Amino acid sequence: MERRIIFLDIDGVLQPSSSQKRFEEIRKNSMPDLYRFLKNYYGIDFSVYDQYDVAAVYFDWDRTAVSLLKLVLRITGAEIVLSSDWRMGGFKRMNDFFTIHGLQKYFIDITRVDKSNSWGKKNYEFIDEDFKQRTIERHKKENGEDARMNFRSIEILEWLDRNPDVKYWVAIDDMILHGIEANYVESYPSMSVNNAEKCIRMLLPDRKFRKKKSLQKKIKPDKHKSSPA
Repeated sequence: MERRIIFLDIDGVLQPSSSQKRFEEIRKNSMPDLYRFLKNYYGIDFSVYDQYDVAAVYFDWDRTAVSLLKLVLRITGAEIVLSSDWRMGGFKRMNDFFTIHGLQKYFIDITRVDKSNSWGKKNYEFIDEDFKQRTIERHKKENGEDARMNFRSIEILEWLDRNPDVKYWVAIDDMILHGIEANYVESYPSMSVNNAEKCIRMLLPDRKFRKKKSLQKKIKPDKHKSSPA
């Protein structure tokens, strides 16, 4: 079986920086009603999580971007590995957040953390430092001493090293991912039709893809249940 993976960032992909509705909803004291609604509908107690994160997922994630991501996942059969800093709260937290938008069925793992990206915390699963140094040295040998490689690229490559059965993969991010440019799709301020098309071409390189209109017609803006509040 040919495994396909999307290494997913959240900010700049599903969460546009311009979307700030969560702050308004929290000021309006909407969260108690939202927690009750989510518990009744999904059976999950979201009150255990930071209210700003929950409100961001519910109110601020771009529904067209979510719909585009789902479309890519359905067309390609890919799975999600979270490479975003949102993973710092752990797999279960993100699985619960993804449930709000129906993405949890595609979500299989999170990348390990480079210590330089750990914010001084020690409760993460870190990548091996020897692997990191070998990867940087190999990159410089192949691309010159000035070749750059950032922590997220190394974290992604480390996950792939532990999962050699993955044949096709793409990383969609608003951060430039030096060192894995051939598999990188830049997204800002949120995932676009062009981004989705590029992801599909990378994940299904043997399939010819039609004009943009064909994908545009398939987009159904994500509709999670609206809170009664």
